[in-house]
Amino acid sequence: MQFFKIPETDLDFEAGKGDCIRERRDQKGRFWLSKPVFETDPGCEEMRPKP
Repeated sequence: MQFFKIPETDLDFEAGKGDCIRERRDQKGRFWLSKPVFETDPGCEEMRPKP
């Protein structure tokens, strides 16, 4: 899991808001799931912002 902050120049910018990205694999190959979250969201406790 990785957390990417939304840049201040984006229309949906809010302080602490970002995208939670998860890599998955299946029989066809790799794919990624993304979900907008806030850094303090309890569902993403193990995620930390990238420096």
